Amino acid sequence: MLAENKDEMREKILEAALKRFMHYGASKTTMNEIADDLRFSKASLYYYFSDKKALHNAVLMKIGETFFQEQEAEADKDISSEEIFNNIITIKKQFVERFSRLELFKILNDKSEEIQQIIREVNEREAKMLTKIVEKGVASGEFDVDNPREIAQLYRDAMEGLRFAGLSCLPETLPEIDKEAFEKIVAQQKLLTEIFVRGIKKR
Repeated sequence: MLAENKDEMREKILEAALKRFMHYGASKTTMNEIADDLRFSKASLYYYFSDKKALHNAVLMKIGETFFQEQEAEADKDISSEEIFNNIITIKKQFVERFSRLELFKILNDKSEEIQQIIREVNEREAKMLTKIVEKGVASGEFDVDNPREIAQLYRDAMEGLRFAGLSCLPETLPEIDKEAFEKIVAQQKLLTEIFVRGIKKR
């Protein structure tokens, strides 16, 4: 019961932090404000999270898990692989639009071994998901490839290149996302997907 209570308290803190981060931005939020929202002492917050950075990272991990689950559910749908690729782009677009005030891309500059290990695990999870989508396309006769994992990795690398090329429109801190530049990146990703799929489609 005590463990359950600790988990519940941790979730309450994460939800309160998420709400405040989304409204004010993570960099403009203090631990005191989150503690006040919860009617906790500041010491209670530090019992669960060593500092604001640890809390911010935990919030990003929480929403990141939901983000991946949504993509993986899409990958399991009984639709064409091409549709899945495009729907995942839409999921990512909606995610960034919704959570841009969380300073999502700050974590990419964190060189600590803990965060770098998480990034490696995320990359592997995405590679597995994309491989599964390509394999589904091969099984259905949609794609004609002999090496689904290599093809999936190539697609991921190409999409990653577009994301990094446009990071200037995705602020680490406020002000708001540059919507015009962001829409351009999304359009480029959709065009790249169209060209990529055309290249591996069964003729």
